[in-house]
Amino acid sequence: MDGKLKKNFIYVILAQLISLLVSCSTNLILPKFISTTDFSYWQLFMFYTLYIPCLALGLNDGVYLRYGGKDKDELDYTAIKSQYVFGIIYQIILAMLVGQFLIYFSDSNGRRWVIYSVLVYYIIYTCHNFLSYIFQATGESNVWSKSIILHRIIFLSAQTVLLLTGIYNVFYFIPAFNIALLVSLAYLYFFIQKYFKKVKIDWRLGATEALLSIKVGISLMVANVCSTLILGVGRFIIDNKWGLLAFGKVSFSLTLINFALTFISQVGIVLFPALRRIDGKKLQRYYKKIAVGLFFLLPLMYIIYLPLKFVLLLWLPNYSQSIDYLSILLPICFFDSKMNLMGNTFLKVLSKQVVLLKINILTIIFGGIWGIVAAYVFDDMKLVVVGMVISVIFRSIIADIVLGKELSVSLWRLEILDIVLAIIFIITATYLLWWQAFFSMIFVYVIRSVYLKFIG
Repeated sequence: MDGKLKKNFIYVILAQLISLLVSCSTNLILPKFISTTDFSYWQLFMFYTLYIPCLALGLNDGVYLRYGGKDKDELDYTAIKSQYVFGIIYQIILAMLVGQFLIYFSDSNGRRWVIYSVLVYYIIYTCHNFLSYIFQATGESNVWSKSIILHRIIFLSAQTVLLLTGIYNVFYFIPAFNIALLVSLAYLYFFIQKYFKKVKIDWRLGATEALLSIKVGISLMVANVCSTLILGVGRFIIDNKWGLLAFGKVSFSLTLINFALTFISQVGIVLFPALRRIDGKKLQRYYKKIAVGLFFLLPLMYIIYLPLKFVLLLWLPNYSQSIDYLSILLPICFFDSKMNLMGNTFLKVLSKQVVLLKINILTIIFGGIWGIVAAYVFDDMKLVVVGMVISVIFRSIIADIVLGKELSVSLWRLEILDIVLAIIFIITATYLLWWQAFFSMIFVYVIRSVYLKFIG
């Protein structure tokens, strides 16, 4: 690993550790003090932020794909600055139109306030996202990571002040989140402005370059949105069928999952520019190494969760149902981590964004049909949750099959062992005491590790 790549990895890991700390504060400490309704509004805000970036129409994703692997001194900053400003303008217009539509159909003042906040978030986020992709694409992930660290620290500080001063209303925490992101954007702009100030905006070039970036990136953007919809469809159904509080309970479980998922998935951001520079044989070796590494690493989340479940039940007794759902949902973290680090990364390296999109659409259709039947035929929320897990596993299997053919690598044994492990975990975590399940999972982990090393 060269020095630059090592530096990027260090800062990405540091950024995710700090993000983990802030997530712990937000999702473990905050619900201890604010009401379940207020915390459900926070979950709703975070849920909407997953989908509002699609208004960029793939511009930022296209920039990432077009410039991935290039050196920052090779870039045409007139083209970049022009499409940046052009993109901001059309995205503001789209945000205003979509926002008015959503507000019109909102059924409460709380939801309307959340939508306004999401629109503010989106404008700041899309400006930040464009610049962060420039730094990531050119191998300067450390700059982007520092901006994330800045955002998380400011938001954590704001949370601390609000809680210490006895302010437990969620509608103070959401603006604090947006303000922290605005400061993070200013940080990125500080580093890019030395290039931007040397060039002028060319509106015609900006429109041309933006359209080209959209053409390149829209399939990846849709694929990413579809990726979130795999779980989002189930959450939409739960919100519509059982209401805000039920939505909040399931979303809380998924948020806890994201602690590990976000950390692991960001590694792919650093890997992408590096993998774009290597040939097919080396790419094949990297794919095998990562697959084997994840085979040993990812099952640890099952083992670590079990004692944490006991602690969580003591700390947040009002969220016992959410923690019970987590025992079913945790395999999502396992298979989504695989998908983000292997499936998404390698399919993008191989320029298979359209294939990624097709995989995600197929999974959404599967999950949507399951969720509708579970909710409106069987009236069973737990069955909706099970469908979300099966959908994520289904997507991982399809992606592994596609990449196996592209790279001439067969990993079907690992896939089967991962599925068996997920089934064993759900059964033991649901029906055994936490300590019984803990030692059972350690035993299973040792057996499968020995199998791979000496037999597989």
